[in-house]
Amino acid sequence: MKSLLCIAVPIATLASSPAAARDYYFFNKPGVDRQVYLEDRLACDALAGGVARISPDTTAMNQQIWQNRNLTMGQSAAAAGIAGLLVGLMAGSENRRLQWQVERICLADKGYRRFEMDKAEWKTIEKTEDMAERIDKWFALASGATPQGKEMYE
Repeated sequence: MKSLLCIAVPIATLASSPAAARDYYFFNKPGVDRQVYLEDRLACDALAGGVARISPDTTAMNQQIWQNRNLTMGQSAAAAGIAGLLVGLMAGSENRRLQWQVERICLADKGYRRFEMDKAEWKTIEKTEDMAERIDKWFALASGATPQGKEMYE
């Protein structure tokens, strides 16, 4: 029971942390041409997609065997598997956050401003099945003369 609590408490802490929260926003540059918008988005998406966190060198960690002599081999394997899962989840979150930062900087350099948007509206656009219609909705937000929402500053 104690080992279950030792695992459940950190998971609950990570899941409820503010770092797990996501901002919902759109980019706007009044009067931008559709072709220019698509080129800018594709360029920034490609740039952000190439970003990855550098993994630490784990050879030194692998040379030391951390073992609790009170655990059976199966329990040790389960603990190592759970630890690996948590490390993988945290690394993926860190990569996403870094990619969002690169995207925001890239589009800001191209003259776009970032505005808050409602989570429900964001999900509605992203759940649109037809890709052309989804692009049209994002373009309408990106090229609007008077964007609705509060401007988010970098």
